[in-house]
Amino acid sequence: MTVDSVTDTTVSLAWQEVEYAEGIENYEVYRDGDSVALVGTTSYTDEGLDPDTEYTYQVKAIGSNGLESELSVAVSAMTEPEEV
Repeated sequence: MTVDSVTDTTVSLAWQEVEYAEGIENYEVYRDGDSVALVGTTSYTDEGLDPDTEYTYQVKAIGSNGLESELSVAVSAMTEPEEV
């Protein structure tokens, strides 16, 4: 997982597609240990964040058969200070 871009209220993330024989149904994105989104692609933009704040993200793959991968290695992102 990598941080693609950051603003004062958003963090854009991307990660490698998971290869799984049964197929991947969704990816579950976690912010600071809490699930925040289920997405069908390998990118996500987290919106409505607080300016000048550090967030930590992880993702896991959910297979078509319901099996889940381990959580990814965590990445951190610091939102920019609020624009005045």
